[in-house]
Amino acid sequence: MEIKSDQNRDTAPKAARLRTSVSKRNLVISLLLFLIVVVQIVVMLPQDIEPFDQGLELAASRGPIATKGASSSDSGASNGAQQVVVDAYMVEAKASGKEVELWAKKAYRPNDLEEWTLENVRAKFYASNGVIYTVTGDSGGVTTETYAMWIKGNVVTRSSNGYVFRSESAFYDPKAKKLKAPNAIDMQGPADSEGGRLFLTGDNMIADMTTNQMIVHQNVRARRQVHGGRTARIQARSAVFSGKTNSATLSGAVVIDIETMRVTGPEAKFVYDPQTENLDSVMVAGGVRVTDADKYATSGSLSVFFKDDRYVFRGSPRVVQREDELIGDEIVFLNGGKQVQVLNAKAQVDPSRTDRETNGQTGGQTSDGKGTKRQ
Repeated sequence: MEIKSDQNRDTAPKAARLRTSVSKRNLVISLLLFLIVVVQIVVMLPQDIEPFDQGLELAASRGPIATKGASSSDSGASNGAQQVVVDAYMVEAKASGKEVELWAKKAYRPNDLEEWTLENVRAKFYASNGVIYTVTGDSGGVTTETYAMWIKGNVVTRSSNGYVFRSESAFYDPKAKKLKAPNAIDMQGPADSEGGRLFLTGDNMIADMTTNQMIVHQNVRARRQVHGGRTARIQARSAVFSGKTNSATLSGAVVIDIETMRVTGPEAKFVYDPQTENLDSVMVAGGVRVTDADKYATSGSLSVFFKDDRYVFRGSPRVVQREDELIGDEIVFLNGGKQVQVLNAKAQVDPSRTDRETNGQTGGQTSDGKGTKRQ
């Protein structure tokens, strides 16, 4: 019994030392496996995708894609591995301030390309003088090196002063600083205090970030409710809208139809009241012709004041009604043309009608020595 007890005492330390050695060996193996896993994760992570907060800090210098959500590498693309970002954000900023901000529900790109493809896009373009253009669309793409951008599918462009353009696509040229909608557009202007606004269509649109102008080209068709519940319908080759104010200029074979009256000329400017922002008048210049049911007028320029229903012709104005002709320094149509006033008039009247008026067959005209008023 004593010998057996001595053997037990000798065996116990050996077993303890063996267990300790095995534990240390398992710990070393576990640490090695952990390091291998960490190295694999670091190698496989996208190297140019910064954490969201860090991306915002670096945005001013190089404008990286920053992520609010998860990011991963996806090797399922047909052209090789690609990077995927959920809730992507990108910004380009310079010393003068932000130029472009971009959000997307999802962004991805193949590793061998510089262009990111985007889903559910929203972008802001910062023009001079504080004007901002916001563009949304179903999908898009951006080249991070140049910030050239395209957006497609249900594209809506909004200016900070209230103009809204709808198109199928839009493209941003960072070198020219222009936002272009190359296909058909529908535009809605800002509403005035009476609820009136301009509705317009055209073949394409360009928003210039340096001039703060939005230009619609070709086949411009517009309508605008004016004072008294009437509707003015307009045709032109092009239209220019300000990104700062409500002013608008239409040019190229301009035609304005208001009830039975048609105004034609090379250029028309919409003038708004600076206090109420309501449409005050339209100024047509460059040679004007106005036709109505029973008369027509020509002049160098025309001012249409909608609230007063008054048309003022200047620049060698001339009115012809049947066989009568009125010429003066200024001609004014009142009540939509039902009355005509002529300043310093020179009238040429049909002799046969003068005879009838003398015999009391028709009413006539009156003159105060300065002007002529015809009913």
